[in-house]
Amino acid sequence: MANDLIDRNDGLMDVGDMMGNLMNNFFGPRDEFWNGMRRSNPLMRTDISEDDKAYALQIELPGLDKKDIKIDYANNNLSVSGTLNRDSEQRDKKNHLVASERRSGSYSRSYYLPGVDESKISAKYEDGILKLVLPKSDENQAHHIEIQ
Repeated sequence: MANDLIDRNDGLMDVGDMMGNLMNNFFGPRDEFWNGMRRSNPLMRTDISEDDKAYALQIELPGLDKKDIKIDYANNNLSVSGTLNRDSEQRDKKNHLVASERRSGSYSRSYYLPGVDESKISAKYEDGILKLVLPKSDENQAHHIEIQ
């Protein structure tokens, strides 16, 4: 009985839904980029693999152009950032401006990846995925030590 009283509205007054609907009606539908700006970088979802020779990363950066992505490696940290600047206009049949919108924002993420040979880092961006290979430095390779 107590549980029935607590859940009497059956989700009809869900405040999260009400705010989401209000935001959608006021600002228009939210897209992946703007949803990502509200949370802690879900857009920059990253797969990282490591073997004895290198680190390999695949980072999701949807909707960006290659020129909008910046990559730096310093002090064992890889930093990746992206900036989105979009303008859109809608015109009627007589070429009168009906709507004009601008969206902009940026996000970044850092990864601690020690012992990288900075001169051999490679990057490729296609279909919204940034692929990075960071070869490890020979100096930092593990060496087996025989006990005498």
